[in-house]
Amino acid sequence: MKKILFAATFALFASTQVFAIAGIGVHYITNTGSLGASTGSITFTEPTTGLSEQMIVSQEKSEGLKGLGFKLWIDLLPLVDIEGTFNIAAARYNTTLIIPAMGKTIPLNFPVEAPYSMLFDGGASPIYGIATGDVSVTYPFDVIPLITPYIGLGVSYFISTPVVNADFVEKVVATVDITDPTAVDGIGNAVVETLKNSDYESGMGGHIIAGVRVKPPIIPIAAYANCKYYFGGNTNSKFSQGLVLEVGGGFAL
Repeated sequence: MKKILFAATFALFASTQVFAIAGIGVHYITNTGSLGASTGSITFTEPTTGLSEQMIVSQEKSEGLKGLGFKLWIDLLPLVDIEGTFNIAAARYNTTLIIPAMGKTIPLNFPVEAPYSMLFDGGASPIYGIATGDVSVTYPFDVIPLITPYIGLGVSYFISTPVVNADFVEKVVATVDITDPTAVDGIGNAVVETLKNSDYESGMGGHIIAGVRVKPPIIPIAAYANCKYYFGGNTNSKFSQGLVLEVGGGFAL
């Protein structure tokens, strides 16, 4: 009798996996990549002396990106599953302007009005952010009741924010009299205005995905963890893409 009960329980668990056809969830993500440091200089002519002077722009390295994402998966096809994911992740970094001729060192910490405050946290150092939309086709291994490991490939669309480095600040110099101390002190606001009119970088790429999903019987919830490696796209050249880890859960049929 115990053997029959055990077999029936096992069959129930296994059938729960077969008929878990769709789900939607939210997850925490971390990207092990980082934005590399860069230092550059901008040359300008001092009008009172006619001499060439330099502004040094020092942009520091960021840590790994953190953020949130959303996932929708469908298990209707007989051999493969399809899932769509939208992720937003960001990391803070520091950029400093140094003007030796004027004896000025200016950290770019500036107040920003909405909606751009989301990029600068309302008045702090800038943030590098990436939004990614993924469509993945995965092959599941339904060998363990309740647990479904899977691997697959997919396409990705990237959108990333501009980086406030020497190349970016050079656009601002054309609109600000950097020999005017008052204007220099307010250069942060000029950077923001330039940022408002700047296009985000975007492009198509791809990814490799490996993950696992846990779906208990009867209860309409599931937990999942994914690891993704991205390639291609059009993120900033100073950003080195790392592994992206997604851990979350949600509602599952």
